[in-house]
Amino acid sequence: MATPHPVARAALAGLVLGMIGASLIFLYSAVGNFQRECGFPDTEECTFEMENAREIGRLQGFASIGCALLSGGLFLLWRKR
Repeated sequence: MATPHPVARAALAGLVLGMIGASLIFLYSAVGNFQRECGFPDTEECTFEMENAREIGRLQGFASIGCALLSGGLFLLWRKR
């Protein structure tokens, strides 16, 4: 098997590191959404805002897991070569 070009290896390394960085940013944002508080508790607007923040945080958590899995797969592909 031929060794890949150094530019291709550098591009793949950059992609892996970018996906890991995106995963960490999504995770940080998801945790921030789960800890959000509103100014007027016990109101309907506050309940709606909290439900929306939790739902967005859950979706960001899924995106974080997806980016981490993709970067892990790319890393394995990179190490295989």
